[in-house]
Amino acid sequence: MQQPINRPASAPIYQSAGWIFRDLDEVDDVYENRVRGSVYGGSGSPNHWALEAALCELHEAPAALITAAGMSAFTAALLSLARVGTHVVAAHDLYGNTTRLLQDLQRFGVVTTLVDVSRHADVRAGLAQPNSMLIVETISNPRLQVADLGALANLARESGALLIVDNTLASPYHCKPLSFGASAVVESITKFLGGHHDLVLGSLLGSAELIAAAKTTAGRAGLIGPSFESWLATRSLAEYSLRMERSSANAQEIAAWLQGQPAVRRVHYPGLELSPSHAAAMATLQNGFGPVLSFEVNPDRQAVNRFLHALQRIKLVLSFGGAETTLSHPGTSSHRALSREAREQLGIHDGFLRLSVGVEDVADVIADLERGLSAF
Repeated sequence: MQQPINRPASAPIYQSAGWIFRDLDEVDDVYENRVRGSVYGGSGSPNHWALEAALCELHEAPAALITAAGMSAFTAALLSLARVGTHVVAAHDLYGNTTRLLQDLQRFGVVTTLVDVSRHADVRAGLAQPNSMLIVETISNPRLQVADLGALANLARESGALLIVDNTLASPYHCKPLSFGASAVVESITKFLGGHHDLVLGSLLGSAELIAAAKTTAGRAGLIGPSFESWLATRSLAEYSLRMERSSANAQEIAAWLQGQPAVRRVHYPGLELSPSHAAAMATLQNGFGPVLSFEVNPDRQAVNRFLHALQRIKLVLSFGGAETTLSHPGTSSHRALSREAREQLGIHDGFLRLSVGVEDVADVIADLERGLSAF
């Protein structure tokens, strides 16, 4: 294939499952990491390397791994770090699939204790068990509780435990957990880093040693993400900070507006002074408080459906992080597998809604919410 003498302005997509070697010596050089090369599409390509480098810069991280989804990143981390007898202390309101993954690992001798990570005495007691690790979310999904990462990192350090942080709702625009002392950071690139609802990817960031072990596990288990999605995500990073600045500012304004609406029982957003997480958010987050908020209305399924039908701009999308404002209903999506009693204990009832705020004119979003709330 003839190559042009000059470079393209946009990086090409390396859509190849296999790679050519000159001879067996070159095969050895690539496998032994004496030179950088690709072996197989499922083990990484220049598109992965470009995205890994960009995320390392955003997170100020030594190394990164790109995976097929956010949960693939968690799986690679846990399979490479956990052992029989590992004791995981985890936030009780983690994303539903993270909790279920930890439950699955109990079959292999990994023990999990769920705690309220705002109660540091409970975290300390859990970490007193030998061979422990701590798993938290910077901003919990969907209750928007902010973890005091500085304090939690100190507790983990005192106990000799690893701290793994799911930073998806904050993203590196609002928080860089490694700077607080986290051992590893998981991100669902699908959300704000991708930003357009057109890719599914995840990432794991941490020390070179930690990432090397996770990369070996991910390669064996087929957890590496595709080249095309990596190219899409790298492209999306060009306007990432602009999207985050606008959507976070919009979320702050919408959260304050929702507080004054008669049909709204409660608003969950760390940027509100009345939020129980506001102090932790001030200590942990930067550049605002994020583009996601949750609010509670009358827990009447039919009324919620009338609300959704009345909306003209905002769509029901069971994800978040796009450039357009969307709604989600955790009770029938992310927390669907939990019993009604378990959901109620977390405060996730039929009237609990999560709003992922986009970059539109905020007045248009508020007008649409007002139209929907009139259904109550």
